[in-house]
Amino acid sequence: MNSIAILEAVNTSYVPFNGQQIITAMAAGVAYVAMKPIVENLGMSWSTQQTKLMKQISKFNCVHMNMVAADGKLRKLLCLPLKKLNGWLFSINPEKVRADIRDKLIQYQEECFTVLHDYWTKGKAENARKKTSVDDRTPLRDAVNMLVSKKHLMYPEAYAMIHQRFNVESIEELDASQIPKAVEYIHRVVLEGEFIGKQEKKTNELSAKEANSLVWLWDYANRSQALFRELYPAMKQIQSNYSGKCYDYGHEFSYIIGMARDVLINHTRDVDINEPDGPKNLSAWMRLKNKELPPSLHRY
Repeated sequence: MNSIAILEAVNTSYVPFNGQQIITAMAAGVAYVAMKPIVENLGMSWSTQQTKLMKQISKFNCVHMNMVAADGKLRKLLCLPLKKLNGWLFSINPEKVRADIRDKLIQYQEECFTVLHDYWTKGKAENARKKTSVDDRTPLRDAVNMLVSKKHLMYPEAYAMIHQRFNVESIEELDASQIPKAVEYIHRVVLEGEFIGKQEKKTNELSAKEANSLVWLWDYANRSQALFRELYPAMKQIQSNYSGKCYDYGHEFSYIIGMARDVLINHTRDVDINEPDGPKNLSAWMRLKNKELPPSLHRY
């Protein structure tokens, strides 16, 4: 059996997979995914799949990675590069998975056959599901307009609700099947009041001074991320051991920083910055609102 590399995870996070949270981690600029939760989620034998993966280390670039598992303990987990997860799914026998997801796996594998055929015969492969036109998204924009009007929100706040709900950076990333679901979600927010708008101030709400501290903390994190991005090309050029961390800190933290921004915007919406202990320097607040990064020589 081939030897397998052991890596230390720089940072870990969880992403949804078939209704379950699976562990992902960054190491040396590469995103890895822990395989055991995925295999068990599909209803397959972990011992069988583990043996299969260990016999094909070079094919799947398997590594053992020390990371915090779902139980909160540090464990050595067998991981695959995230980019190879699709290939592994393509190799699975549908008869071995749970009956309730078998049809989805078969459909996915059929799409893989089509994609490979189109790539080699036509020179390109397109994902038709992700193509939506401006007209296709008109009902969603109309729903957002209604939400903004009824709940007195700013447009970035309204769109952020969709981004967070569907785990996208822009509504352009929504595929055709998700547009009606997004419209339904926004309508439900408007009609049923799922979104909690302005209310009477509670005793546990942030004061202007407390909110200001958190806004500036976000701002420092955001600017630090940009600094690591600036440092990465130079660190890579001189083959520094810190180049991997610069890449990870400069790119992979953006998701968490973005989530923190959404939380801050939500919790500072009603903060009265004119309170006696309110902020005097509002530059960080403006950068938070505009999702602003310092000017850069590099394209991110």
